[in-house]
Amino acid sequence: MKRVSLLVAAATCVFTATVQAAVTASFDNLPTAPVLTDATGLFFANNNSFDYQGVTWDARFRVVGDAYRIAPPDGPLFGLPKSPHYFVTNETGTVGGAFTNDGLLMSTALVLTEAWFGQNEYYGFGGGADEVTIHALHGSSILGSVSLALPDDTLGQPEPLRKIDTSAFLSLSGITGYRIDRHAQGQFSDSWVADNFVFQSPVPEASTTLLLMLGLGGLIAVRGQVLYRAHRLPA
Repeated sequence: MKRVSLLVAAATCVFTATVQAAVTASFDNLPTAPVLTDATGLFFANNNSFDYQGVTWDARFRVVGDAYRIAPPDGPLFGLPKSPHYFVTNETGTVGGAFTNDGLLMSTALVLTEAWFGQNEYYGFGGGADEVTIHALHGSSILGSVSLALPDDTLGQPEPLRKIDTSAFLSLSGITGYRIDRHAQGQFSDSWVADNFVFQSPVPEASTTLLLMLGLGGLIAVRGQVLYRAHRLPA
């Protein structure tokens, strides 16, 4: 009976963990992050690796400290983090022969449920992109998309980050990654800042969930038979 009880408990724990496991990419725990007044590619901030928190990040993700200014010491801060000290921005790089900071990719089977985005500030005369769209991908095919407007409410200063709710992606199956597109306000107003990407394990498909529940039900039935037979045995 004890063994069956342990099996039931283990199956329940596995099912719960499968549904609830989540991780946040806050960029505050990167092993080789820059000093707070500087910025560097995520690859270099992550000890020469693009893999962070279960995601393979585009080479154009740049990690920025919360005291970084394009024009120090008197220029405005470049951006504001959601987590304590670090955030990311879209760095320009070569993609398919084009030089661009648009369409940054994240490769993962995890489901992105939320992230935080906002406008950066350059020299105090205007911010960056005024909208971002996150596409959930299967290969290069778009499964679903969510957009977020990025207002410029504070003249000459970076904006507080706003939450983009992508929990609708939990209803999708076959996700292999994401692409972040942006709407530029002009040739030199095309950046964004982002932080706290929250990823969750995919919700099991109906067939998988059914198999788990049937297996759990079978274990419970076996346990009930064992208890019944033990109760009927003569003293």
